[in-house]
Amino acid sequence: MKKNTSAKMIKKAIDSYPGGICFSALDGRVILVNEKMNQLVLELTGHTILNEKAAWEELTNFANNGKAEKLTQSWLPKDTNNENGSTHQQLFFRFSDSSVWRFELRFLDSNTVQIEAAKITELYRLSEELYENTIRLQEMQKRQKALLDSIVEVNLNKEILAAKMHIHDELGHCLLATTKAITEDSLAENAVVLRESWSSTIRDFSNIPMAWTVPDSSLQSELLQVAELIGCKVVFLGEQPTQRKTLQLLYAAIREALTNAVRHANATELMVKVEQNKQGYYIEISDNGCVSVSSITEGNGLSALRQRLEQEGASLKVLCDNGVSLIVNIPFDFDEAQKGGRT
Repeated sequence: MKKNTSAKMIKKAIDSYPGGICFSALDGRVILVNEKMNQLVLELTGHTILNEKAAWEELTNFANNGKAEKLTQSWLPKDTNNENGSTHQQLFFRFSDSSVWRFELRFLDSNTVQIEAAKITELYRLSEELYENTIRLQEMQKRQKALLDSIVEVNLNKEILAAKMHIHDELGHCLLATTKAITEDSLAENAVVLRESWSSTIRDFSNIPMAWTVPDSSLQSELLQVAELIGCKVVFLGEQPTQRKTLQLLYAAIREALTNAVRHANATELMVKVEQNKQGYYIEISDNGCVSVSSITEGNGLSALRQRLEQEGASLKVLCDNGVSLIVNIPFDFDEAQKGGRT
Protein backbone atom coordinates (compact mmCIF):
# COMPACT_ATOMS: atom_id res chain seq x y z
CA MET A 1 0.00 0.00 0.00
CA LYS A 2 2.81 2.34 0.92
CA LYS A 3 4.65 1.50 -2.34
CA ASN A 4 1.58 2.36 -4.42
CA THR A 5 1.16 5.64 -2.54
CA SER A 6 4.78 6.59 -3.25
CA ALA A 7 4.36 5.78 -6.97
CA LYS A 8 1.22 7.92 -7.14
CA MET A 9 3.02 10.80 -5.44
CA ILE A 10 5.92 10.55 -7.88
CA LYS A 11 3.52 10.45 -10.83
CA LYS A 12 1.59 13.43 -9.47
CA ALA A 13 4.80 15.38 -8.95
CA ILE A 14 6.11 14.67 -12.44
CA ASP A 15 2.73 15.53 -13.98
CA SER A 16 2.87 18.92 -12.25
CA TYR A 17 6.13 19.70 -14.04
CA PRO A 18 5.34 22.43 -16.64
CA GLY A 19 7.52 20.83 -19.29
CA GLY A 20 7.51 17.38 -20.80
CA ILE A 21 9.63 14.61 -19.34
CA CYS A 22 10.11 10.94 -20.19
CA PHE A 23 12.50 8.30 -18.85
CA SER A 24 13.08 5.04 -20.64
CA ALA A 25 15.40 2.07 -20.86
CA LEU A 26 17.97 1.82 -23.63
CA ASP A 27 15.65 -0.40 -25.68
CA GLY A 28 12.96 2.30 -25.57
CA ARG A 29 10.68 0.79 -22.90
CA VAL A 30 9.03 3.69 -21.07
CA ILE A 31 9.82 3.90 -17.35
CA LEU A 32 8.05 7.14 -16.54
CA VAL A 33 6.39 9.83 -18.68
CA ASN A 34 4.32 12.84 -17.64
CA GLU A 35 1.07 14.10 -19.12
CA LYS A 36 2.65 17.16 -20.79
CA MET A 37 5.07 15.03 -22.77
CA ASN A 38 2.27 12.77 -23.94
CA GLN A 39 0.17 15.79 -24.95
CA LEU A 40 3.02 17.28 -27.01
CA VAL A 41 3.92 14.00 -28.69
CA LEU A 42 0.24 13.27 -29.37
CA GLU A 43 -0.09 16.57 -31.21
CA LEU A 44 3.05 15.90 -33.22
CA THR A 45 2.63 12.20 -34.02
CA GLY A 46 -1.02 11.38 -33.37
CA HIS A 47 -0.29 9.09 -30.42
CA THR A 48 1.34 9.18 -27.02
CA ILE A 49 4.77 7.72 -26.26
CA LEU A 50 4.62 3.96 -26.45
CA ASN A 51 8.33 3.43 -27.07
CA GLU A 52 10.93 6.16 -26.55
CA LYS A 53 13.20 5.11 -29.43
CA ALA A 54 10.30 4.89 -31.89
CA ALA A 55 8.87 8.21 -30.68
CA TRP A 56 12.20 10.01 -31.07
CA GLU A 57 12.65 8.61 -34.56
CA GLU A 58 9.20 9.92 -35.49
CA LEU A 59 10.05 13.35 -34.10
CA THR A 60 13.37 13.38 -35.96
CA ASN A 61 11.63 12.58 -39.26
CA PHE A 62 8.65 14.82 -38.52
CA ALA A 63 6.91 16.45 -41.49
CA ASN A 64 4.76 19.52 -40.90
CA ASN A 65 1.20 18.38 -40.22
CA GLY A 66 -0.65 21.67 -39.86
CA LYS A 67 -0.55 21.48 -36.08
CA ALA A 68 3.17 22.13 -35.76
CA GLU A 69 6.31 22.73 -37.78
CA LYS A 70 9.86 21.55 -37.25
CA LEU A 71 12.40 24.36 -37.06
CA THR A 72 15.65 23.83 -38.91
CA GLN A 73 17.39 27.24 -38.86
CA SER A 74 21.15 26.94 -39.19
CA TRP A 75 21.80 28.88 -35.99
CA LEU A 76 20.03 26.32 -33.82
CA PRO A 77 22.29 24.15 -31.63
CA LYS A 78 23.73 21.09 -33.33
CA ASP A 79 23.72 17.53 -32.02
CA THR A 80 26.72 16.47 -29.95
CA ASN A 81 28.06 13.01 -30.71
CA ASN A 82 30.76 10.69 -29.48
CA GLU A 83 32.19 7.46 -30.86
CA ASN A 84 29.47 5.43 -29.13
CA GLY A 85 26.64 7.35 -30.77
CA SER A 86 24.54 10.41 -29.99
CA THR A 87 24.73 11.53 -26.35
CA HIS A 88 22.80 14.76 -26.69
CA GLN A 89 20.29 15.60 -29.40
CA GLN A 90 17.90 18.51 -29.81
CA LEU A 91 14.79 19.09 -31.91
CA PHE A 92 12.75 22.29 -32.12
CA PHE A 93 9.04 22.64 -32.95
CA ARG A 94 6.66 25.57 -33.30
CA PHE A 95 3.05 24.65 -32.50
CA SER A 96 -0.15 26.19 -33.85
CA ASP A 97 -0.44 28.48 -30.80
CA SER A 98 2.97 29.98 -31.80
CA SER A 99 4.73 28.42 -28.83
CA VAL A 100 8.20 26.99 -29.47
CA TRP A 101 9.32 23.82 -27.72
CA ARG A 102 12.77 22.28 -27.49
CA PHE A 103 13.00 18.49 -27.19
CA GLU A 104 16.28 17.15 -25.78
CA LEU A 105 17.42 13.55 -25.67
CA ARG A 106 20.15 12.64 -23.18
CA PHE A 107 21.74 9.40 -22.02
CA LEU A 108 21.73 9.72 -18.24
CA ASP A 109 23.76 6.56 -17.71
CA SER A 110 24.39 3.23 -19.37
CA ASN A 111 20.79 2.12 -18.77
CA THR A 112 18.57 5.21 -18.81
CA VAL A 113 17.53 7.69 -21.48
CA GLN A 114 15.75 10.98 -20.83
CA ILE A 115 13.68 13.11 -23.20
CA GLU A 116 12.80 16.56 -21.93
CA ALA A 117 10.56 19.14 -23.60
CA ALA A 118 10.90 22.81 -22.58
CA LYS A 119 8.94 25.81 -23.75
CA ILE A 120 11.43 28.38 -25.10
CA THR A 121 9.17 30.72 -27.10
CA GLU A 122 10.73 33.97 -25.87
CA LEU A 123 14.28 32.64 -25.93
CA TYR A 124 13.73 31.43 -29.49
CA ARG A 125 12.35 34.82 -30.55
CA LEU A 126 15.32 36.66 -29.06
CA SER A 127 17.78 34.19 -30.58
CA GLU A 128 16.12 34.58 -33.97
CA GLU A 129 16.32 38.38 -33.72
CA LEU A 130 19.97 38.17 -32.67
CA TYR A 131 20.75 35.92 -35.62
CA GLU A 132 18.99 38.22 -38.09
CA ASN A 133 20.71 41.27 -36.60
CA THR A 134 24.06 39.52 -36.90
CA ILE A 135 23.42 38.77 -40.57
CA ARG A 136 22.45 42.41 -41.20
CA LEU A 137 25.54 43.60 -39.35
CA GLN A 138 27.77 41.34 -41.44
CA GLU A 139 26.20 42.71 -44.62
CA MET A 140 26.72 46.27 -43.37
CA GLN A 141 30.36 45.50 -42.61
CA LYS A 142 30.83 44.12 -46.13
CA ARG A 143 29.29 47.27 -47.63
CA GLN A 144 31.41 49.49 -45.40
CA LYS A 145 34.55 47.61 -46.37
CA ALA A 146 33.67 47.91 -50.06
CA LEU A 147 33.06 51.64 -49.56
CA LEU A 148 36.37 52.10 -47.75
CA ASP A 149 38.18 50.17 -50.48
CA SER A 150 36.52 52.39 -53.05
CA ILE A 151 37.56 55.52 -51.14
CA VAL A 152 41.15 54.26 -50.94
CA GLU A 153 41.14 53.52 -54.66
CA VAL A 154 39.73 56.96 -55.51
CA ASN A 155 42.25 58.72 -53.29
CA LEU A 156 45.07 56.66 -54.77
CA ASN A 157 44.00 57.59 -58.29
CA LYS A 158 43.83 61.24 -57.24
CA GLU A 159 47.36 61.03 -55.86
CA ILE A 160 48.61 59.38 -59.04
CA LEU A 161 46.94 62.02 -61.20
CA ALA A 162 48.39 64.83 -59.10
CA ALA A 163 51.85 63.24 -59.29
CA LYS A 164 51.60 62.82 -63.06
CA MET A 165 50.50 66.45 -63.48
CA HIS A 166 53.37 67.61 -61.29
CA ILE A 167 55.89 65.54 -63.25
CA HIS A 168 54.39 66.74 -66.52
CA ASP A 169 54.90 70.35 -65.42
CA GLU A 170 58.43 69.64 -64.20
CA LEU A 171 59.33 67.91 -67.44
CA GLY A 172 57.98 70.88 -69.37
CA HIS A 173 60.09 73.27 -67.32
CA CYS A 174 63.22 71.14 -67.77
CA LEU A 175 62.67 70.88 -71.52
CA LEU A 176 62.07 74.61 -71.87
CA ALA A 177 65.10 75.49 -69.74
CA THR A 178 67.31 73.03 -71.63
CA THR A 179 66.07 74.22 -75.01
CA LYS A 180 66.66 77.83 -74.00
CA ALA A 181 70.19 77.07 -72.81
CA ILE A 182 71.00 75.28 -76.06
CA THR A 183 69.51 78.08 -78.13
CA GLU A 184 71.38 80.79 -76.20
CA ASP A 185 74.57 78.70 -76.15
CA SER A 186 74.63 78.83 -72.34
CA LEU A 187 74.43 75.10 -71.70
CA ALA A 188 77.81 74.88 -69.95
CA GLU A 189 77.21 77.70 -67.48
CA ASN A 190 73.72 76.35 -66.62
CA ALA A 191 74.76 72.68 -66.51
CA VAL A 192 74.63 72.37 -62.71
CA VAL A 193 71.15 73.88 -62.43
CA LEU A 194 69.83 71.83 -65.34
CA ARG A 195 71.33 68.63 -63.95
CA GLU A 196 69.65 69.20 -60.60
CA SER A 197 66.31 69.94 -62.27
CA TRP A 198 66.45 66.79 -64.36
CA SER A 199 67.59 64.67 -61.39
CA SER A 200 64.74 65.98 -59.26
CA THR A 201 62.18 65.22 -61.96
CA ILE A 202 63.55 61.71 -62.49
CA ARG A 203 63.40 61.04 -58.74
CA ASP A 204 59.74 62.03 -58.74
CA PHE A 205 59.02 59.21 -61.19
CA SER A 206 59.95 56.61 -58.56
CA ASN A 207 57.52 58.10 -56.04
CA ILE A 208 54.42 57.38 -58.12
CA PRO A 209 52.51 54.50 -56.45
CA MET A 210 51.95 51.38 -58.53
CA ALA A 211 48.31 50.97 -59.59
CA TRP A 212 46.24 49.43 -62.37
CA THR A 213 44.72 52.27 -64.31
CA VAL A 214 43.09 49.98 -66.85
CA PRO A 215 41.81 46.43 -66.28
CA ASP A 216 44.10 44.70 -68.78
CA SER A 217 47.36 46.41 -67.79
CA SER A 218 50.15 44.27 -66.34
CA LEU A 219 51.97 45.36 -63.22
CA GLN A 220 54.79 42.93 -63.84
CA SER A 221 55.21 44.06 -67.44
CA GLU A 222 55.35 47.71 -66.37
CA LEU A 223 57.86 46.95 -63.63
CA LEU A 224 60.13 44.89 -65.86
CA GLN A 225 60.14 47.68 -68.45
CA VAL A 226 61.21 50.18 -65.80
CA ALA A 227 63.87 47.76 -64.52
CA GLU A 228 65.22 47.27 -68.04
CA LEU A 229 65.42 51.01 -68.62
CA ILE A 230 67.56 51.52 -65.53
CA GLY A 231 69.69 48.42 -66.15
CA CYS A 232 68.51 46.06 -63.43
CA LYS A 233 67.06 42.58 -63.86
CA VAL A 234 64.22 41.43 -61.58
CA VAL A 235 64.18 37.71 -60.72
CA PHE A 236 61.08 36.17 -59.11
CA LEU A 237 61.29 33.07 -56.92
CA GLY A 238 58.05 31.43 -55.78
CA GLU A 239 54.44 31.80 -56.80
CA GLN A 240 53.17 35.36 -56.96
CA PRO A 241 49.78 36.40 -55.53
CA THR A 242 46.86 36.63 -57.95
CA GLN A 243 44.71 39.24 -56.25
CA ARG A 244 44.83 42.79 -57.48
CA LYS A 245 45.36 44.59 -54.18
CA THR A 246 48.00 42.11 -52.99
CA LEU A 247 49.88 42.56 -56.26
CA GLN A 248 49.66 46.33 -55.94
CA LEU A 249 51.35 46.16 -52.54
CA LEU A 250 53.93 43.64 -53.73
CA TYR A 251 54.90 45.68 -56.77
CA ALA A 252 54.94 48.95 -54.84
CA ALA A 253 57.51 47.33 -52.52
CA ILE A 254 59.52 45.96 -55.48
CA ARG A 255 59.46 49.35 -57.20
CA GLU A 256 60.84 51.09 -54.11
CA ALA A 257 63.49 48.40 -53.60
CA LEU A 258 64.46 48.59 -57.28
CA THR A 259 64.91 52.36 -57.20
CA ASN A 260 67.02 52.26 -54.04
CA ALA A 261 69.11 49.28 -55.19
CA VAL A 262 70.10 50.98 -58.44
CA ARG A 263 70.53 54.46 -56.98
CA HIS A 264 72.45 53.61 -53.82
CA ALA A 265 74.06 50.20 -54.46
CA ASN A 266 74.61 50.12 -58.23
CA ALA A 267 72.71 46.81 -58.33
CA THR A 268 72.14 44.96 -61.58
CA GLU A 269 69.84 42.26 -60.24
CA LEU A 270 66.94 42.28 -57.80
CA MET A 271 65.76 38.99 -56.24
CA VAL A 272 62.13 38.72 -55.13
CA LYS A 273 61.42 35.59 -53.07
CA VAL A 274 57.72 34.92 -52.39
CA GLU A 275 56.62 32.30 -49.85
CA GLN A 276 53.26 31.42 -48.32
CA ASN A 277 52.61 30.59 -44.70
CA LYS A 278 49.42 30.16 -42.68
CA GLN A 279 48.92 33.91 -42.32
CA GLY A 280 49.76 35.19 -45.78
CA TYR A 281 52.66 36.02 -48.09
CA TYR A 282 56.21 36.36 -46.81
CA ILE A 283 58.29 38.35 -49.31
CA GLU A 284 62.02 38.98 -49.22
CA ILE A 285 63.47 41.50 -51.67
CA SER A 286 67.26 41.68 -51.96
CA ASP A 287 69.82 42.83 -54.54
CA ASN A 288 73.38 42.16 -55.70
CA GLY A 289 74.53 45.69 -54.96
CA CYS A 290 78.13 46.37 -54.00
CA VAL A 291 77.46 48.73 -51.09
CA SER A 292 77.79 47.40 -47.54
CA VAL A 293 75.68 49.13 -44.87
CA SER A 294 74.86 48.41 -41.24
CA SER A 295 71.90 50.79 -40.99
CA ILE A 296 69.86 53.16 -43.13
CA THR A 297 67.67 56.19 -42.62
CA GLU A 298 64.27 55.79 -44.22
CA GLY A 299 63.54 58.45 -46.79
CA ASN A 300 60.22 59.56 -48.22
CA GLY A 301 59.94 56.51 -50.46
CA LEU A 302 60.36 53.86 -47.74
CA SER A 303 58.25 55.83 -45.25
CA ALA A 304 55.41 56.15 -47.76
CA LEU A 305 55.68 52.43 -48.59
CA ARG A 306 55.59 51.47 -44.90
CA GLN A 307 52.54 53.66 -44.30
CA ARG A 308 50.69 52.19 -47.27
CA LEU A 309 51.45 48.61 -46.24
CA GLU A 310 50.40 49.16 -42.64
CA GLN A 311 47.14 50.77 -43.74
CA GLU A 312 46.29 47.47 -45.44
CA GLY A 313 47.30 45.28 -42.50
CA ALA A 314 50.67 44.37 -44.05
CA SER A 315 54.11 45.10 -42.60
CA LEU A 316 57.59 46.14 -43.71
CA LYS A 317 60.94 45.31 -42.14
CA VAL A 318 64.28 46.62 -43.40
CA LEU A 319 67.28 44.35 -42.81
CA CYS A 320 70.84 45.65 -43.06
CA ASP A 321 73.23 42.71 -43.24
CA ASN A 322 76.03 43.93 -45.52
CA GLY A 323 73.36 44.80 -48.12
CA VAL A 324 69.79 45.96 -47.64
CA SER A 325 66.79 43.62 -47.83
CA LEU A 326 63.10 44.41 -47.53
CA ILE A 327 60.90 41.90 -45.70
CA VAL A 328 57.21 42.33 -46.49
CA ASN A 329 54.39 40.36 -44.89
CA ILE A 330 51.03 40.64 -46.65
CA PRO A 331 48.03 38.84 -45.07
CA PHE A 332 46.01 36.44 -47.17
CA ASP A 333 43.14 38.11 -48.94
CA PHE A 334 41.64 41.47 -48.02
CA ASP A 335 38.11 40.09 -48.26
CA GLU A 336 36.99 36.64 -47.23
CA ALA A 337 35.73 35.57 -50.63
CA GLN A 338 39.08 34.22 -51.82
CA LYS A 339 40.98 33.02 -48.80
CA GLY A 340 44.73 32.93 -49.15
CA GLY A 341 44.88 34.82 -52.43
CA ARG A 342 44.08 31.60 -54.32
CA THR A 343 41.52 31.80 -57.08
